[in-house]
Amino acid sequence: MVDKDFDDVLIKDLLTYEQPTRYLVTDTDYSNDKNLTPVLTANKSFILGYTYEEQGIYQKGECIIFDDFTMELKYVEFPFKVKSSAIKILTQKPGVNLKFVFEFLSFLNLSTTEHKRHYISEIELISLTVPTIKVQRDIAEVLSKIDKKIDIELKLRQLLLKQKKSLLSNVFI
Repeated sequence: MVDKDFDDVLIKDLLTYEQPTRYLVTDTDYSNDKNLTPVLTANKSFILGYTYEEQGIYQKGECIIFDDFTMELKYVEFPFKVKSSAIKILTQKPGVNLKFVFEFLSFLNLSTTEHKRHYISEIELISLTVPTIKVQRDIAEVLSKIDKKIDIELKLRQLLLKQKKSLLSNVFI
């Protein structure tokens, strides 16, 4: 018996992609000033630095940036510029929760050893079993709350480590 609350859907039917050409940074002499526009990459560095450039900033709201070569992805909710034309900017189609799809793609642990473009030839053709939009929203909300809790705990850990270091420096003077 098939559950009607779930559909098998190709990623290309869930997401729209945009080439980043109009959002590419021209000056790679980045600043550390967090008040400027961040320059992003999808790899572990994520924020490469900040730019003074005021033209060509992505300001359309939430998106997923996907590195076509490494298959790394990041969920982004703020204005930005990118460094690489290998990035795809992914947004949801109607009736789709972007955070849900991001979490699903993250769960798949996409990886590669080949240096080639993967999104159109491989990733778009992956089939996902997707629940209704209401269930997608509920799942995304729970996962977002867990992400916030993890962030709080990581910050607390950093504060405790700093406190420990301070205490140790006073003990071993």
